[in-house]
Amino acid sequence: MDFGLFFLMQRDEQWSEQAVYDSALEQMLAAEPLGYHSVWIAEHHFNDYGLCPAPPVLASFVAARTTTLRLGMGVSLLPLHHPVDLAESLAVLDVVSGGRLDVGIGRGGTLQDYQTFQSDRADARARVEEGIALIQQSWSGAPFDFQGRFHSAERVHVRPRPAQRPHPPLFVACNSEDSVRSAARLGLPTLSSFFVPVDELQRRHQLYREVAGEAGRSPREIEAPFMGYQHKMAVLRSDSTGGTVPNSFDRSLLKLRPFEEYLATDWMIIGTAEAVREGLEQYLEATGYRRVLLLMALPGLATGLALRSMRLFQEKVAPAMTSVR
Repeated sequence: MDFGLFFLMQRDEQWSEQAVYDSALEQMLAAEPLGYHSVWIAEHHFNDYGLCPAPPVLASFVAARTTTLRLGMGVSLLPLHHPVDLAESLAVLDVVSGGRLDVGIGRGGTLQDYQTFQSDRADARARVEEGIALIQQSWSGAPFDFQGRFHSAERVHVRPRPAQRPHPPLFVACNSEDSVRSAARLGLPTLSSFFVPVDELQRRHQLYREVAGEAGRSPREIEAPFMGYQHKMAVLRSDSTGGTVPNSFDRSLLKLRPFEEYLATDWMIIGTAEAVREGLEQYLEATGYRRVLLLMALPGLATGLALRSMRLFQEKVAPAMTSVR
């Protein structure tokens, strides 16, 4: 089992923006000595839901102060970027980190995001699929030509080439059936959110295998690991801000909440080490996940308490998970 930490960089009204960064960085730099596999940083723009519009910059700071911790983009909002520009930035991060980069790709983002960056939301999925192909070409280490619907390139040779071969691992954020189909066609593993019911996750696993097989993907690609966000807030958006949520989902959960309100809900695994271990064991047994991202940095939660949760998880929960199959 690999356990990582996920950082939304959320701010509640009691914290300054500087305080959010100070707290998150203290937790990120504590992750490696505590035994965590990775830290993943979300990209958001223009609101307190997430204060990091440039995860590669923040990850570079963490990379310079760690040696083994993997650095995840969770996720890069590809339709808001030119794929070659993003590929160059991420290649530099992979090189300076010594090949420790993981790249999640998504099409999330608010309507304001798409309007500001002059990208059409209606084309978002197509932009993701084309953009991934262009990024992979950019990381090939050789000159290439590219002709797509949204982008073209002639004799482009992106430098530097990433340290990892053939390139940093790519994941696709999948919070709908169509996204699962897209990831399967591309032969890429998925990032799935914790709010999706277990039976639906199991159905999507089978759908992934079927679509990947129809696309001619190898068994190794078809069995690519799914990775679950250990939270239910990472990708939620209201329709007015440009995203979608399941029709059955309680839209009252869309708002940014004080920590006390998180404790009053039953849609996250929060409690004693024993309660968390039991809940997580049941979830892993049902889903088969081998990599899980944990959300410890809740908005307004004192840094010392978040660090205490990080330690307790590694001491009293993680060891028991090695037996989950």
